[in-house]
Amino acid sequence: MIDGLQHTEGENKCSVCQTDFTDDEGGMLGYIGILPVAFCPFCYSGICDMVEQLDDREWEGLSKEDKNEILVDAIRHNWNDLVIVEQIEAKLKEKNGYE
Repeated sequence: MIDGLQHTEGENKCSVCQTDFTDDEGGMLGYIGILPVAFCPFCYSGICDMVEQLDDREWEGLSKEDKNEILVDAIRHNWNDLVIVEQIEAKLKEKNGYE
């Protein structure tokens, strides 16, 4: 680790909102590459929510039946993530008339 780029125990400053928070309050300490980052509980919750919304976006526009069909096929054929995404895209194109 590069000197000065490590987390110290105790009080932390959020990398997003600059709020001071302690280890006991929660939040998250980690690294992006070699850069230390700290997220207070509020910002960490917001970041997690944003990632969850981005993940859900792939499925937007598909019915529950379409989603279930893709997931059942994924399990049956042991598809990897890339194949699942390709199947989602194909189903959306089919549904929206972009064949």
